[in-house]
Amino acid sequence: MAPTRAIEVAQNARADRGRRARRLPYVAAGATAAAGYGAWGLSELAQLAAGPAGEVVVSTGTAGLCAAALGILRLHRGPVIPERWRRRLWTAGASAASWVTAASAVGPVSWPMTAALVVGTAAASASWLRAHEVPTPPSLALPGQPIEKPVRPAAADEDPGVLLVRRWTENIAADGKPVPGSLLTERVDLPHAIRWTVQTIPGSTSFSAMFAQRDRIAAGLRWGSARVLLEPSDVDESAAVLTVITKDILKDGIAYTGPRYRDGVIELGPYADGSGWGDYVAVDGVGCRNGMATGEPGSGKSAFLEAVAMGLKSSGEWVVLFGDGDPEGGSSPLLNNLADWAAAGPQQVLHQLEALEAALIVRGMLKPTLTAGPDGAPIPITDPTTQTPVRELRPSRRFPAIKWILDELHRLSADPWLTERRFIPRLEQLVRIGRKYGIVVLTGSQSLLAPDYGNSTPLRGYLAARNLYAFRNGNKSEKAVVSGLEIAPSVLPPGGGYAFSTGSGRLAMLRVAWSPDMARHADGLPATALDPDTELAIARFRPAADADPTVAFAEQAAKLAVWRAQQGAAALPSDAGPASRPAVGGLAGLAVPSALTTANVVPIHRPAALAAPATSTDVEAGPDLEALNSSQRIVVTALKAGHRRTGAIAAQTGLRLPAVSKALSALADLGLAERVAHGSWVPAGAIADPAEQSS
Repeated sequence: MAPTRAIEVAQNARADRGRRARRLPYVAAGATAAAGYGAWGLSELAQLAAGPAGEVVVSTGTAGLCAAALGILRLHRGPVIPERWRRRLWTAGASAASWVTAASAVGPVSWPMTAALVVGTAAASASWLRAHEVPTPPSLALPGQPIEKPVRPAAADEDPGVLLVRRWTENIAADGKPVPGSLLTERVDLPHAIRWTVQTIPGSTSFSAMFAQRDRIAAGLRWGSARVLLEPSDVDESAAVLTVITKDILKDGIAYTGPRYRDGVIELGPYADGSGWGDYVAVDGVGCRNGMATGEPGSGKSAFLEAVAMGLKSSGEWVVLFGDGDPEGGSSPLLNNLADWAAAGPQQVLHQLEALEAALIVRGMLKPTLTAGPDGAPIPITDPTTQTPVRELRPSRRFPAIKWILDELHRLSADPWLTERRFIPRLEQLVRIGRKYGIVVLTGSQSLLAPDYGNSTPLRGYLAARNLYAFRNGNKSEKAVVSGLEIAPSVLPPGGGYAFSTGSGRLAMLRVAWSPDMARHADGLPATALDPDTELAIARFRPAADADPTVAFAEQAAKLAVWRAQQGAAALPSDAGPASRPAVGGLAGLAVPSALTTANVVPIHRPAALAAPATSTDVEAGPDLEALNSSQRIVVTALKAGHRRTGAIAAQTGLRLPAVSKALSALADLGLAERVAHGSWVPAGAIADPAEQSS
């Protein structure tokens, strides 16, 4: 069947249903008049036969029969009548029964009775007739065909639109199907999809009800659920926009070609129908915006967070902080290098929260002293009598906004140490009010369930208000609330990067762009400095200097070596074989993995009570200082020289206090230093001379 013929058949069927519905009030009025005349005739005959008593019997019987008929009709047909029409139909039926009863007594031919029937019919049927108007059929021509001379497309059987229209008519629009009486009109051929307007019988359904049937609609079309898009109409609640994707442009991935920041919006990836790109709204007419991303591991959250961060950094109007719920900072190496301040683990993330709380206070004092400049960017007020303070701090090069990206939020929200310090309530407060001061949050978590947000549904709601990116999650009970509708992320395809988004108000699936070499696009991004007041507020919370990658690597290698040595202390199987060999030089009795040498391992000095008895085979050895970074070696030397206070070590070595504190903490983790009081440290184990230990 050709497309024009299929649409024409469906339109004619719908028009026939409309005409039958519009005839119903007139048929009902005629039946009421006929019943009234019949009852009046019987009443006249009864009066001739039995006098006035016969007339009373007929009138009473007529009233009883009308009431019984109305009750039977309501009992058997009531459930199938649409709810919006039930009260009106029963009211009209009761009025008709009353008219028939009155007609049996006084006759239907008087002017009052005739007028009552005509006026009552008009009043009762007005809304029914308006709701069942027969629509004017739209043009039946396909896109690109002239209306005057429709042209049958070549190879019509190969057109997927033909097949989809037929399946819609048979499996979806038929009686008892998901959207009975519906019609596909106004076909538009997109590069990789076909779009129709779904016209329904006015009053029979709504878009929300249609959307709830989306899985059944996809099944009726025999198409993949993720490739059937159903979106609301801009002008008619009883209509919808159906887009069926005919070519999957997302399956091979979308290459990331660089940051895309424009007018406060970051373009992240194309929609499945090829009609545009999904956006992350960083700032709009009401100010800076929060955001959230959810999805199972491997769903693409990290690539999304990285793309947002690079888009913000490319603008020169944003400062990016990154807090990682993974204490080892392994969620995103790119964000660790890209962020203006990267932190990992509960303690460091709490420092960032405290810094942003301090920034919020100072910006609360700063905002009333600023007004909007010619380009809308905030500038200092010079004339308080004529200049009005800004409503909110919008991103600008002079007063950059701050985006705090928090990945692995579910780990932070469940951390007992952070719970004691009210991390989630404080984060919620920051999200609530930070927008006005240019301080907003973007979180990454594994689900939309409340425990991931510390059971704070307000926090989850504020984060998702404008920027919710729901990536794939196999948990079928999880719903992503997008534009007030529930979408299960489990319907998204596997492969990473697929998501539903609220940023642009569409309900279509998109895929975030990603490339293995995304890091190269971070080179050359501008370094944005905070305004002096905000920088001063957070300075005391952030590290004195960014970590040297070489130093950070050495610290991680030292930690790993210590762990390996500790594991080697456990009893090994008798058939351990050549995979391990005994260590020497201070590590007697430990098994060292064959990939390591003793130069890779820092000795662990156990308390005397736990140490094994010394034997003649034990070798006296000091610490392997080569495994430490330069700062740690300097601090070790200062400790051996008898300097115990943090300040004294800093004064002796020339290191800054934060660097000394960091080195001491690392040495404590390695078992090479012990804190005996606040700000006071001593060497541990073989580092200290016996005389120093006694002192």
